[in-house]
Amino acid sequence: MISKSFIKSSVTYTIIGALPFASSILLLPFYGNKNLLSTDDFGLLAIFIILSELARILISFSAESFLGNTYIHYRNDNNNEKKFLGTSFLFLIIYGSLLTFILSITGNLLFGLFYPAKSIEFVHYGLISVITGFFNGIFKAYASHLIFREKPKPYFWSNILHFTLVIAVSIGGLYLFPLSLAGPIWGRFTGAFATFIWASVFFVKHGNLRWDRNVFKHLVKYSAPLYFHNILYWFISNIDRYIILGLLNQSSVAVFDFAIKITLAIEFLQNGLSAAILPKVFELWKNKNNESSGSIEINKYFHLFTLINLTLIPLYLILIPYLVPVVVNNSDLYQSIPLLPLLFAGMVVRTWYYVLVAPVYYFQKTTILPKVFAVTAAFQIAATYLMVNLNGVNGAVVANFITKILQVSLMFFFVKGFYQFRANKAKLLYYPLTIIVLLILATLLVGQYSAIVVYSLIFIFSVAFAFHTYRKEISISWIKEMLTK
Repeated sequence: MISKSFIKSSVTYTIIGALPFASSILLLPFYGNKNLLSTDDFGLLAIFIILSELARILISFSAESFLGNTYIHYRNDNNNEKKFLGTSFLFLIIYGSLLTFILSITGNLLFGLFYPAKSIEFVHYGLISVITGFFNGIFKAYASHLIFREKPKPYFWSNILHFTLVIAVSIGGLYLFPLSLAGPIWGRFTGAFATFIWASVFFVKHGNLRWDRNVFKHLVKYSAPLYFHNILYWFISNIDRYIILGLLNQSSVAVFDFAIKITLAIEFLQNGLSAAILPKVFELWKNKNNESSGSIEINKYFHLFTLINLTLIPLYLILIPYLVPVVVNNSDLYQSIPLLPLLFAGMVVRTWYYVLVAPVYYFQKTTILPKVFAVTAAFQIAATYLMVNLNGVNGAVVANFITKILQVSLMFFFVKGFYQFRANKAKLLYYPLTIIVLLILATLLVGQYSAIVVYSLIFIFSVAFAFHTYRKEISISWIKEMLTK
């Protein structure tokens, strides 16, 4: 029976998981205010934010996964638990400090090497971003550990502290120092530093700050493959901004990054739905004696996932032209709107990825992921460089879409090697494929015809197609039953 504490914890983690998206939405009206932040600075801010995320990944060595997922092996022995926490924290501090120092002294050289004609200085904002990444790495490790320690209260309040400081200092800084990156950069630094202190107090209090060789060996063995995977994931998600900056300018980065930020709502939806559905699907596989194949019951959850995505994505696309002018007053960023149909087509492709990755995680075939992501990352770099040279920001969007197609194709190739699909092709293949084709057509038609008319027709067709495809099972009672489950 589901306990109140389980429900409470689930709600807490869901709310906190939404905070990065919420902060992006809350800050967007300020970042999109041309009186507070120029278009060029908006683009440069995106560069520094993703630099900070890269620094976090490099510096943390994916130790946050180790502190979370392996806690169960140490928790029943107080002495071992203290060694586990103390050694992990010492590793994060020593390795993180060393790598932060290296990145700090090489930052100017790297910026000058990659962007010799851009006059983009590493000091001060690049350096602050690297240090922010170091602090965030420590805090993320602490937060991951709290989840598996089943401590929702400190998890909640520490994240709220981080969120509040980032928002408050960023907005305050924009008004105190308009047309400058000081507010957003120092806002992120302040939030990261405060929660770094919070996390450090916990590790010092609960850990034995002595080096344990066995814990260290376990950490390296567990985290090294994930470390490689996370770096590749960063490249796939962010390298296009750096290529656009090198080949074009900060303003072009701003247009592309703003378009990507608009799609975050869809990504948040997909992550949330996936988090709700996967435990149910995993339970069904377990009940089938771990049989690596699909079933009618399993497919129902994937059908629901697909149905919600493929009706809400076109609806969201209709609303965007009305929402953007309300949220931002920088007309330069409105150039992002024509890029959205193809980016949203890529988000439809991602529905297949979520379906394919489920058996990878359950049947513990995670060695597939580094292979897929390595090929995808290499392709992304080459395709983005080529397409941006050919067609500017539009080319980056095309490369983004093609990369998602490649990623899903590779996932399918590997997954079919151990998993037997028993899927309804109309519901999980033809329906998404049709919406993708319509969104590609919308990319070509918008400009010749009214965007609202084109997007509305896609939405109407999507709903009609959904009703036709799911006519034997779609009903309010069915949806209610799935959501209740």
